[in-house]
Amino acid sequence: MILFLAVASFSAEAQNLRVLTPSTSNISNDAALTLYNRLNQAVTLNGIGSTDNSNKFLMIPSVIVTSIEATATAPINYVAELEITIYIVDNSRKLLFAQETLVKKGVGENETKAVMEAVKSLKARDPKLKKIITIAKDKIVEYYNTECDNVIKTINTYIEMGMYDEALSELNAIPQIDGLNGCYDNTLNILIKISQEQQSSSQTAIKNSDPDVSWINK
Repeated sequence: MILFLAVASFSAEAQNLRVLTPSTSNISNDAALTLYNRLNQAVTLNGIGSTDNSNKFLMIPSVIVTSIEATATAPINYVAELEITIYIVDNSRKLLFAQETLVKKGVGENETKAVMEAVKSLKARDPKLKKIITIAKDKIVEYYNTECDNVIKTINTYIEMGMYDEALSELNAIPQIDGLNGCYDNTLNILIKISQEQQSSSQTAIKNSDPDVSWINK
């Protein structure tokens, strides 16, 4: 099945977290892409599979340019300071798992390059990123250890209602981890209830969706 192959490509210890693309209202498209890539690297380095097939567990970056100042040197350079706030949430339950704000500075020959350098100063191995990702991992495991039966019921209800995007988004989020009461294994038979054509359609819809995270007080 298409979905089974997509999910099974992760390791037996995989958890799935989707990194959202940062807003470009305060930074350039290139800076947003750089930040997106750094956060995906951080997710992968800390034992979670970066995914685009679920809108349940999300890493949401928010960037505020707090200052840009010209230097007194010749030639003039610009110093940019950013506040990069990272939220990790369970979006279907509207639950905040972890949050961290990182202050970064960069210097460039113009304002755009200064902002880019500030973004680039955020490293994928930043200890603060590791901390919030670890917190989220632990909370995800705890959730499925206690709520697996309810999750399965929710997925089946979505299928019965023809809400296949929602069903697959929930299903794809379940970690492939030993000891979770067989939660992931229990979902495999659910797939036969959804045609391959519908699976493919829903996967594409989820990938192209823009999750509603307006509930977060950013």
